[in-house]
Amino acid sequence: MDLSFERRLVTDLRDIVALADDVARWGEAAGLAEATVFQVNLVLDELITNVIMHGLGVGQPGCIVVRMERAGDVLDIVLIDDARPFDPFSIAPPDLTADIERRPVGGLGVHLVRTLMDAWHYARMDGRNFVSLRKHLFARQSSDCP
Repeated sequence: MDLSFERRLVTDLRDIVALADDVARWGEAAGLAEATVFQVNLVLDELITNVIMHGLGVGQPGCIVVRMERAGDVLDIVLIDDARPFDPFSIAPPDLTADIERRPVGGLGVHLVRTLMDAWHYARMDGRNFVSLRKHLFARQSSDCP
C-alpha cells in the first residue's frame, strides 16, 4: 500500500472539493480514522483557500502542491505554493475571549491549524512557501493513567 499522497492544484477554489475527495480515499486506504481525515481536509481547505484568495488570486497563474505521508503513527503534510512570501504562523493567535462583534477579522483558520495539528512550520525556499504540518494519529497514553 502506498502511504504517500501528492496532488497539484491551480487557483480554482473548486479544486479543493476534488482534493477533499482524493484525501478521503487515500486516508481510508492509509488507515486513517474518519475524524483525522475530516481534520486534515479542514486544515487543507483553510490553508489552500488563503493561498488562493490572498496569495495567488483566483484564476491567476500559480501552483499549489499537497504532499502527505504516513509513517507509523505520524502523518506529515507539506503544502507548497509559489505565492508571495507569507508565514501563516506569524499571525498572533486570535483573542477568543473578546466579544465576537469586537474581534478583528482573520486568524481563525490558522488557529484551527494550530489546534488540529501537533506541529507546524513555515519556510521560504527557492521562491516558494513551504508549510509543514505533523499530526500524531494515535492518542498518547499518559504515564499517570491507572
